[in-house]
Amino acid sequence: MLTLAYNRPEMPEQERCLQQFVVDNAPVLALNAIAASHGDISYIQLQNLFNHQLAQWWTLPHDNPQPANQYEASYWSLVQTLNGISDYQLIGDRFIQHKVATLSCYLLNIGPSPEVTAINRP
Repeated sequence: MLTLAYNRPEMPEQERCLQQFVVDNAPVLALNAIAASHGDISYIQLQNLFNHQLAQWWTLPHDNPQPANQYEASYWSLVQTLNGISDYQLIGDRFIQHKVATLSCYLLNIGPSPEVTAINRP
């Protein structure tokens, strides 16, 4: 009989649901953030998207304020960045454009993992 050398602990259903939310929503937000920074969509459309994602997030049961992994931390960092700026900053501020592009590329799996400061889930 074969036995596994390493048994991964089972992820609780609640955490699995939260991770699925991030996996489903992060690429959409990343694409729209890049599009808004290039002027392809309006900043209001981008705001509506991340406000809708936050509204969906708040319906999920969660009690741990810490992101589960680097991918989730990058997602919340992008949300926080987009929430704290105005449209002219997204289009005209090179530092913000670089930060949004770096986070977005990572969330789209086309860039390296960015250094994200400590962040909590909303």
